Amino acid sequence: MSGDAAGPDADRLSTGRLLAYAAPTVALQAVLTPLYVFLPPVYYSAEVGLSVAMVTLAFFVGRFWEALVDPLVGALSDRTRSRFGRRRIWMLAGTPIVLVAAWYLLLPPQGASLLHLVVWLAVFYAGWTMVYVPHQTWGGELSNDYAERSRIAGFRESGAFLGFLCATVVGIVYWNLYRGVAAPSYAQIVQAVGVFFAVSLPIAILWCFARVPASGAAAERTPGWGELWGILRRNAPFRRLTGAYLVDRIAMGAYFAVQPALISQALGIPDQVLVVALVNTVAAATLAFSWVRISNAIGKHRAYCLANAITAFAYLLLLVVPAGIAWPVLAVNVLMAFGNGGTMITPPAMTADAVDSDELESGVAQMGGHMAFLACVFKLGMGLGLVVGLQFLQGFGYAGMGQALAPDTAFGVRLGASVLPAVLLLVPIALMWRYPIDAARHAAIRTALAARRAAEGR
Repeated sequence: MSGDAAGPDADRLSTGRLLAYAAPTVALQAVLTPLYVFLPPVYYSAEVGLSVAMVTLAFFVGRFWEALVDPLVGALSDRTRSRFGRRRIWMLAGTPIVLVAAWYLLLPPQGASLLHLVVWLAVFYAGWTMVYVPHQTWGGELSNDYAERSRIAGFRESGAFLGFLCATVVGIVYWNLYRGVAAPSYAQIVQAVGVFFAVSLPIAILWCFARVPASGAAAERTPGWGELWGILRRNAPFRRLTGAYLVDRIAMGAYFAVQPALISQALGIPDQVLVVALVNTVAAATLAFSWVRISNAIGKHRAYCLANAITAFAYLLLLVVPAGIAWPVLAVNVLMAFGNGGTMITPPAMTADAVDSDELESGVAQMGGHMAFLACVFKLGMGLGLVVGLQFLQGFGYAGMGQALAPDTAFGVRLGASVLPAVLLLVPIALMWRYPIDAARHAAIRTALAARRAAEGR
């Protein structure tokens, strides 16, 4: 298991191997669905009894803590030497931590306090990062090929959308079909996701370990702490990418924060919450892999810009969809899911290319550090988006899920789900349109690196 048979210069990776590699992403992303959609604006405020302001603060603190942990885990996994595999050992250690934390976070006791939420959020994010960052880094090390990296990211991010789908389907299958509950509560939905996560994550990780050989470490020198934090300072392409990615994750986080109020209150179709989520995730899982072909045709950075433009247009349509009718909302979510697929698949693939560029300039290959920063940006952006979205709603007098919305408040909810995230997405489009690493530039970088390694006898 610890060999390098599928190292960076191996032939095209088999579909079976990529499926096994992507499997842990299904469980990891499934458990994020309640954290993004249900826990902050609904579950801990409406059902546990904490105020919206307290819950918003707790989740922001949790996200900030996770942003600090991500680079640390990335650096330590780069520095780890193990016959079992430096990425695998971290994933194995993080699994029981994230499982226990998810239990206490998704199934809080009666009268759970703010301290309970903050503590278990911190433990959860630490354990989740110990699995996620090494796993994502591992994917960047499976191939050095520009197109193959898009394919690897395509499988992994399709797994992410499948995870969102599972988080939606398990509630429907268990509560609607098996238990006969026509409209399960948010608490029941969250509990179903928790059980799915507890069962699926260990199985997926074992499958991944069995089918995907560990990455080699010969080409990567252990980075010093100063070098790790110097990545953003010296790597201009990666700095531009992370700036764009931060803003597009803020936009997504803001939308997720507003979505429950939009569907349940402003549009008046609370019985369609699970249906909307199901349509969105099915469309995302079905359409996401098309971005691999689009990226290969027009370049990853242009595909990323196109994906953000499509997502922004879908957000804007929510401003004008009629209330009380489900099908226009479902149609918009299909378009939104298509755009979101591109914004999920292309950044990790571009990050791997930026690592090669950085290695050519600095002489150091820091895949773990770069992927950790990308994960940090993802989570920090989603956390900031939650704050931005909920604060935007409060500016229009929104007080919670039990509120009967006045016309101005209902319009504010629509603005928060449409115009707010759409305007934010103009920033990543502007930043990435002239991104300097395309297929030709990456080929030149790989040629130069190969020549250097040959001269050094590596």
